[in-house]
Amino acid sequence: MYDDPRESAEANASQANTANEVQQRAEKPQLLPDVQELVNIDISNKPEEELYQIVDRIRDKIVQVKEQRTRLIEEVKGLREKRRSLIDKKREVVGQLLKLREERKGVLDELAKVKEELNNALNELKSKREQLREARQLLEKEGSIAKLSLRKVMKRIEELEWRQQTSVLPPQEEKRLVEEIERLEQLAERIRKARQEEISIMELEAEVKGLKLKLNELINKRNELRQKAVNLKSQVQSLSSQVDGMNKEIDSLKGLIDEKSKEIDSLSKVLDALYTKYREIMVRLKELKVSRQRGIQLKVLEERRKEIEEKARRGEPLSIDEMRILYGEFDVP
Repeated sequence: MYDDPRESAEANASQANTANEVQQRAEKPQLLPDVQELVNIDISNKPEEELYQIVDRIRDKIVQVKEQRTRLIEEVKGLREKRRSLIDKKREVVGQLLKLREERKGVLDELAKVKEELNNALNELKSKREQLREARQLLEKEGSIAKLSLRKVMKRIEELEWRQQTSVLPPQEEKRLVEEIERLEQLAERIRKARQEEISIMELEAEVKGLKLKLNELINKRNELRQKAVNLKSQVQSLSSQVDGMNKEIDSLKGLIDEKSKEIDSLSKVLDALYTKYREIMVRLKELKVSRQRGIQLKVLEERRKEIEEKARRGEPLSIDEMRILYGEFDVP
C-alpha cells in the first residue's frame, strides 16, 4: 500500500486553506461599527418621526445581523461535518497503521529467528568443515591402506588360523604364525578405519553441501524479510505522516469552529441589544401616541366646554352631561 501523490497534495492544500481561513477570520472585525451607535441613541427627546426612522434602521440592522449569523451557522455546520468526516477517515488510517505495525512486528520477529538459524547454520558449517579437514588429513596418512582388499586380508587370517589349529608346528614357526596373524588383524583394523574415514568424509561432504544450500536459503529469506520490513516501515512512516497531517487539520478546524461559534455568540448578543433597543423605542412610540391622543381629546373637550358655556350664557337649558362637562366632571382618562 503506497500513497497517491495527488492525495498528499490535496491534503496539504486542504490544510493550507484551513490555516488561511483561520487567519482571515482572526483578522476580520467581530463587531459592527454602527451597532453601538444605534444601541446608545438617547431617545428621550427624539421626535416621533425620527424615532420611526431609528426603528427602520434597527430593523434593517437586525435583518443584516440575522443573515450574517445564519451564514455563520451554516458555515459551522459545514466545518463540523468536514471535521467529523476527517475524524472518521483518520480512524480508518489509524486502523491500517496499527495493522501494518503489527505485521512489521511479526516480520521482525521472524527475521530474528532466521538470523538465529543462520548463525547456528554458520557455526555448524564451520564445525563440519573442521571435521572434514581432520578426516581428510587422517585419510591422507592411511590412503594406501584403504585401497587394500579387506576380504583378502581376512581370508589370509582365516588360513593362518586354520593352519595354527590343524598343524603341529615348531615353536619358532608357531611364534612367527601368531605374529603374522596379529599383524594382519591390525592391518584389517586399519583398513576398516580407513574405509570408515572415507565414508565419514563422504557423509561430511554431503552435510557441508546441505548446510551450504540451507545457508543460501536462509540468506535469501533473511534478505526478503529485511526488504519487507523496510517496505512496511516506509508505509508506517507514510501513514503516520498522514495521521499527523489529519491531526493538524482537525485541530485547525476545531479552532475555526470555536472562532466562528464565538462570532455567532457575539452576533446573538448584538441581536439581543438591538431587540432591546427596538422594544425601548416601541414603548416610547406608544407613550407618544397615547400622549398625542390624550392631547387631542383634551382639545376636543375644551372646545365642547366653550360651546356649553356659550349656551349657558344665552340662557338655554343644559343637559346633565353638558353640566358635568361644564363643571369638569368629565375628563380625559
